[in-house]
Amino acid sequence: MKNDSFEQMWTEVKSSKPKLFFLIFLVIGGAAGIISNGLKLPGLTEQSIPYSYDQLMDEIYLAGLTTAQAAEKKSEFVGKRVSWQATVIDVEAGTWGNTVTLSDGPENSLTDYFLEGVSDSDALQLSKEDVINFSGNIDRIQDGVVTGYVYLTDVEIK
Repeated sequence: MKNDSFEQMWTEVKSSKPKLFFLIFLVIGGAAGIISNGLKLPGLTEQSIPYSYDQLMDEIYLAGLTTAQAAEKKSEFVGKRVSWQATVIDVEAGTWGNTVTLSDGPENSLTDYFLEGVSDSDALQLSKEDVINFSGNIDRIQDGVVTGYVYLTDVEIK
């Protein structure tokens, strides 16, 4: 199109049925694509990793990595989605949602990870020593005494 103004371009599109149908096709196709993907953009889709908490800790802390290599390895896991099972240690109310403190696996031992921003409807149904299945995105990994603590966001308790 050689026209400069919007009105002139619109007039040209209306005068040509193939151009008008093509424009309608683009608008409807784009809207259908956005709706069917739930507003998820291709570059921003979540990546799921099959690691357990123990495997994740082995990759970072027990692989003989230098501090710089361990920091790089942690950054590779940030943003990835995991599905794990854990035992509830505590639930604390917070300004931006509840924080659920968990111990890895079906036994209540030491704190291993935290679910942040959990809704009241999910958090208030949890009791100490409940074993839950959940999925969440790794937000950060912080060093602990032996291994590390994993902080998860966008959590879905199943």
